[in-house]
Amino acid sequence: MISERTIAEKFTSLWKLSFPFLNSNFMRVFNESQVFKFEQLEVSMPNDVRYDLVAESAFNIVAKAYNNCSVDDIVSDSEMLNNIVRHTAESIWLSGNYNKDELILNESEIEQVIQLSNNFLGFIASHNATTVNFKPSLKGFGFIPDLEGDVSIDDILYEVKTVKRNFKTSDLKQLSIYLALRQVDDDQKSWEYAGLYNPRTGAYSKFKVSSFVSSITGGKTPNEAFSDFLDTLIRDMQVDSKF
Repeated sequence: MISERTIAEKFTSLWKLSFPFLNSNFMRVFNESQVFKFEQLEVSMPNDVRYDLVAESAFNIVAKAYNNCSVDDIVSDSEMLNNIVRHTAESIWLSGNYNKDELILNESEIEQVIQLSNNFLGFIASHNATTVNFKPSLKGFGFIPDLEGDVSIDDILYEVKTVKRNFKTSDLKQLSIYLALRQVDDDQKSWEYAGLYNPRTGAYSKFKVSSFVSSITGGKTPNEAFSDFLDTLIRDMQVDSKF
């Protein structure tokens, strides 16, 4: 099995073949013309914060809080907060090389979690959505295991990147993998729109999937482009595994 991040960050020749215009020039224009700012307070990055644990914990708190309770309710309930942080650590620190004391958030981290969670919830609320689905399931394909996206809001799939930087090509590549898996799944409806969102800076982008695919392939449809991409990926991996 292989992770989506590995596919997004490697297999350079495959990405060039399948999506020849998804490159640094495309990304520069994308960040300049297709990324906007959602009105929210930017969240700083103090030195005493473990950003991976904070970002993922905030995401999981949002999933728990949405339509159920407030962020403050969760944070003030030490048992609930500790359970979320523990499950988060288990999912991102796969080596298990940590102790119980490392699962206790310090004051700066708790403040970050609250700010990021409230920013994320505000962004979701701005859509006036009918259906919000956290971690939508995606059926695997070949060597690619079953995966989960970040959040779908009605007919939009968002990839969430809690970072202090511009969006990168690997972000769009990872999002494209999710879109491709849904496109070839006959049992699920494909998303019409997709986008990126950063709860730390408020940066976001939303675009029509068909237009995005056409622009990075030179005119192909999502069905054609994504099917070819997955077939080529699996074929190349099968060839590599023989040698």
